[in-house]
Amino acid sequence: MSTLLQCYRVSHSAGTKPLFHELDLTIQSGDKIGIVGHNGSGKSTLLSILNRSQPPDDGEIAFNNSLILETVEQFINPRLTELTLFEALLEKLPTAERSFGEYRVSMLLEQLGFTAEEFQYRVDSISGGQQNRLMFARAVINDPNLVLFDEPTNHLDLATILLFEDFLKRSLTAGFVIISHDRQFLDSVTNRTLFLRDERLYSFNLPYGQAKEKLAAQDEAALATRNAEEKTISGLKTSAKRLALWGKVYDNEKLARKAKSMEKRIAKLEDVKTFVSKGSNLKLTLDVSSSRANRMVQIEDSWIKAPGYDAADLFYIEDFFIRPGERVALLGINGVGKTTLIKQMIDHYTEDQGGDRIRFNPQCRIGYYDQELEMLDKRKSLVATLSTHCSGSESDLKSALIHAGFPYPDLDKKVAVLSGGERARLMFLIIKLNQPNFLILDEPTNHIDIQGKEELEAQILESNATVLITSHDRRFVDNIAARYLVIDKGKMTEIHDPNDYYRSDGSRIKVTKNFPRPTNTQIPASEDEILQQIIDLEAKLAADTKRKPKHQKTHLQQQWRKEIERLNGLLRL
Repeated sequence: MSTLLQCYRVSHSAGTKPLFHELDLTIQSGDKIGIVGHNGSGKSTLLSILNRSQPPDDGEIAFNNSLILETVEQFINPRLTELTLFEALLEKLPTAERSFGEYRVSMLLEQLGFTAEEFQYRVDSISGGQQNRLMFARAVINDPNLVLFDEPTNHLDLATILLFEDFLKRSLTAGFVIISHDRQFLDSVTNRTLFLRDERLYSFNLPYGQAKEKLAAQDEAALATRNAEEKTISGLKTSAKRLALWGKVYDNEKLARKAKSMEKRIAKLEDVKTFVSKGSNLKLTLDVSSSRANRMVQIEDSWIKAPGYDAADLFYIEDFFIRPGERVALLGINGVGKTTLIKQMIDHYTEDQGGDRIRFNPQCRIGYYDQELEMLDKRKSLVATLSTHCSGSESDLKSALIHAGFPYPDLDKKVAVLSGGERARLMFLIIKLNQPNFLILDEPTNHIDIQGKEELEAQILESNATVLITSHDRRFVDNIAARYLVIDKGKMTEIHDPNDYYRSDGSRIKVTKNFPRPTNTQIPASEDEILQQIIDLEAKLAADTKRKPKHQKTHLQQQWRKEIERLNGLLRL
């Protein structure tokens, strides 16, 4: 096993905020490393230093001459969008190898779940999960010996996550470093865990779950040692103070010297006190009220349709209801209609709670977390955001923000400058202050770190809340849900064991709604029809924007604006 790179006393800051200080890190061939840390702890920055895209503020990094390093891109390069899948991977090969590298390209695409037909799909027509697989293929096609991943499972459906797991365990011979908040994924693919916290690095030659137990044991031992040290120092301070007083009262120079000697000893002990982790400064809390209703929501004999004018049927619900206190997980691959169902439920809740298709109990008060966080107006400050969605005085809202871990100087910051994790915690604070009795959480773990996930799990379980969740985080689903609904083959059905879904989901990886390279664009029959559609959409948009902010359907507003833009483009053709 050879050393691929070595960091020596590496330090870096983001502006005035120190991220890490004098880190030492050695990465060897065959290492399968997971990096874990709070949001904002510097994980992505460390990765960018390792791949040489930015230098550290201080310290040295030695790279082995044999190192072939690749980083999985986070976004598709715009120049690739007009290429086919096959072309986008082939062009990653050195020019001299392209003429005889087509077989390698085909083999790798097949390993990553693409069909021969999909080889010819244009990159801009494939799904986000397929683009992630393409970026992964581009990183490994040239046989690197070290690959860096930054949140590779974010926003992926379970099928793609399982495929990545299988490839990393069975096919990838290179070592790798992965930043991830997916505990199950880390346990499945890594053999070493690095915890980045308190500007330090804690390394364990164990996968995440076992490493976390070791770190917790270290923390417990450090706290016990620190308490003993504090007790010793406190006793010495009391003795030193007493000796100094006696020396003064009795004019005894020997006692005075002994007191000063004791004070020097105290200073030395203060300097070498055992370090105890500060933890994350952002806290996630969730207060949920109870309900005496028999059923919180019921849906009967309904087809859930895709949004838009040509609304296709997505899946059928024969009879579905949730009782108070039930925790229900909604499972299914990306694009099957989970978020569509949730958004239609929210629309009915705000407009027609006693409707004929989706009915809510009058006692129901929903706390809704949407995965895109569209409820948060990026132009508003933290305080203004809370006052828009919650009742309470400005001083009370500021206190709530500070208690949730937002520093007082940041309270006037705009939502636009917050990180994904900070926006998620602001959204959960809004839910907490409104005290709902029914939580609808659409991919709530996408933007929060592992500690945040564990806090959220504990809060939900302790609150006895009624919950409907969608998530591709298997451990989160397993820890929270007691009922499981699967959307598959045009129907929603209930299953008793989520492992049945996990085991079968990998076989669905080839399901796609994308199409080969288009040859023409279909235009509506007449200009009058287009104009009428624009008028209708503009009327809906105007009516909705006049509502109070908390009642506006921001996700539909976004769809309407995009459709208006598209139709105006057709008029210009």
